[in-house]
Amino acid sequence: MFWADKVASDIINSKKYKPYWVDDMKTPSGFSHVGSLMGPVIHSMIYRSLKDSGQKANYTFVINDFDPADDLLPEIRGSFESELGKPLKLAKSPDPKFKSMADLFGSDFVNAIKNLGVEAEILSSWELYHKGKFDEVIRQALDGAEKIQDIYQRVSGSRKKEAGWLPFQVICEKCGKLGTTKVFAWDGEKVSYKCEPSLVTWAKGCGHEGKISPFGGTGKLPWKVDWAAHWKVIGVTVEGAGKDHASAGGSYDIAMTICKEIFNYDPPFKLPYEFVLIGGKKMSSSKGLGLKAHDLVSILPPSVGRYLFARNGIKSQTNFDPEGTNAIPVLFDDYQKAADAYFEDGDKDLARSFELSQVGKIEKPPKVRFSVLAQWVQMPDMEEEIKKEGLGTWAEYAKVWVDRFASEEDKFTIQQELPSEVKKLSSIQRHLLEKILKELGETWTGEDLQTRIYELGKELGLGGKETFAAIYISLLGKDHGPKAAWLILSLDKKFVVQRFSDASKA
Repeated sequence: MFWADKVASDIINSKKYKPYWVDDMKTPSGFSHVGSLMGPVIHSMIYRSLKDSGQKANYTFVINDFDPADDLLPEIRGSFESELGKPLKLAKSPDPKFKSMADLFGSDFVNAIKNLGVEAEILSSWELYHKGKFDEVIRQALDGAEKIQDIYQRVSGSRKKEAGWLPFQVICEKCGKLGTTKVFAWDGEKVSYKCEPSLVTWAKGCGHEGKISPFGGTGKLPWKVDWAAHWKVIGVTVEGAGKDHASAGGSYDIAMTICKEIFNYDPPFKLPYEFVLIGGKKMSSSKGLGLKAHDLVSILPPSVGRYLFARNGIKSQTNFDPEGTNAIPVLFDDYQKAADAYFEDGDKDLARSFELSQVGKIEKPPKVRFSVLAQWVQMPDMEEEIKKEGLGTWAEYAKVWVDRFASEEDKFTIQQELPSEVKKLSSIQRHLLEKILKELGETWTGEDLQTRIYELGKELGLGGKETFAAIYISLLGKDHGPKAAWLILSLDKKFVVQRFSDASKA
């Protein structure tokens, strides 16, 4: 059984998690990396599996835009430090087209997940708090502060916080910062706080002290408490988390315990999942590490991008490193194999991975391999062949791969002048070029010409590698390239005749 269907089956069979409400969330602290797409796609797959099982289900995605700005992207450091500590919804955007960092980074991420077919209703944490949706859980958290401290200590083994600690931070009425405030008293109606100059290392408070109602969006719960609170406020029954949060005694366990013991709400179905790595390294938005989520939109078609996260499931780590590798061509190949399984009644799990990866209606992908297409887009006069094979859309992605990620071994350019490398051709290779010249007056298909070239080389005692190297060196200035016959046929015949004639005499 495909992993998403197995998870959906476990949820249904447990009979504990109705109504089925799938949820995920993200803090828009920067331009999100590709790994951040893992969660939304995984939850989308499970949501679809629940629906395919005949169940009613909801799927929401929360943008945690009330969280404080606690770091800056490398490119905006030095000019936006004054925004650190403010709620992301109030922190000034480095792009004037957006009012806040939350709007800039949040919309960027939402666009990326929507491109991958994530069908979740998008919710704003800022709006939920300001509409009073959190008022009840805020009161429960403040009243249960001692119990929350005990939960932290019991579940994670951490030290108990200082006496009088309260699980809440308010927006300073003077400087507008959230991350620098410390609430130290609660009288049942209002909280007392101080905006501490040295509470955190990444922002400086103004020293203001005040007293304010904690309701209606004046402040928010700390994230582990906030996470549990979201589950109750929204009605979540299914929410996964990356393995860093889901380790024993980690934030996932703490939030689940708070959810049950403080908010009197049954915690959601637990679903830990693995990371997506780039070159074997975990990515970070704030540190600028890793491919950005919006980059994936430009390098992979939506369904192929979704398949990247769908194919391995939640227990297998995905290492996606397109830089100078064949990772993208291999991904396309795997996607085509999954499509074959779906349309030809092959391996059930492979077929299901293709089905759940679709964005929009299910369509057969092209048959031509991406690695071949990447060669075609580097050849002149191949537009007609690309169009005939229905490769127009994929050809654009092939061009991107060649330009941005392909190794020098995979790139080639038709040399407008006779390459100096032709001097290295043996006399037999030069003779081969003369023989090929005599064949160019005929009408050939790519396959037939390829076979004929190989036969000519064999007649002269040349191996396949030496045979085709003579052509590549003459046209490209290197000893390897795409299928030689297709390369020849993509070029102007007069150009090829002149080039082979010159090379045979050089």
